[in-house]
Amino acid sequence: MGNKRGSAAKRAQQPQGGVVARSRRFGRDVRNELRRVNWPNRDQLRQSTAVVLIIVLVLAAYVAAWDFVFGRLARLIFL
Repeated sequence: MGNKRGSAAKRAQQPQGGVVARSRRFGRDVRNELRRVNWPNRDQLRQSTAVVLIIVLVLAAYVAAWDFVFGRLARLIFL
């Protein structure tokens, strides 16, 4: 009762080769993709790092300020 085309299509989708062959193919594919990556130069990396650090510091100060405010309110209410 099964559809012969359906089972043939499923077999065609299954990876061919053993574990070693698939691992080598995966390694080759990874290497090829890494060659296509547009890696940042040193100046771009420094600039991006500086932006991230500034944003983290600003957000930390923002959270710390609200923590201080709510801590004071909690002391007023519960003490």
